[in-house]
Amino acid sequence: MTGWRKACLVVLAVVGVAAAVGLVVLVVVADLDTAAAAGSVVGAVAGAASTWVAVAALLDSGSTTVHADGGSNAAGRDMHNPTARDTGAGSGPPPAPGPGVSASNGSNAAGRDMNDPSAHRGP
Repeated sequence: MTGWRKACLVVLAVVGVAAAVGLVVLVVVADLDTAAAAGSVVGAVAGAASTWVAVAALLDSGSTTVHADGGSNAAGRDMHNPTARDTGAGSGPPPAPGPGVSASNGSNAAGRDMNDPSAHRGP
């Protein structure tokens, strides 16, 4: 998980807990009718936000063609600490040109973030 996604999840968790605590405090401080009205608004906002997150996740979940050959690493999403070493000719046919992620001859390729990669060619 990338840093900004983790930060978004932490922010959403903190806001959710704060909203729940705030509604309980509102019941204690004010009356139940005021808390119910505020809860309805918070619920509507949470529903709209969760719908947006679900649609964004569905649109982002498209499949990616991935091909790695000859001691290479390839990933359609994030890759952490990949190490590749050229092992010579690959065992399969070369990837067809087009969209996707492809790595060969001891290289690393990722469709998103790659952290601390290393690649070696030769002995």
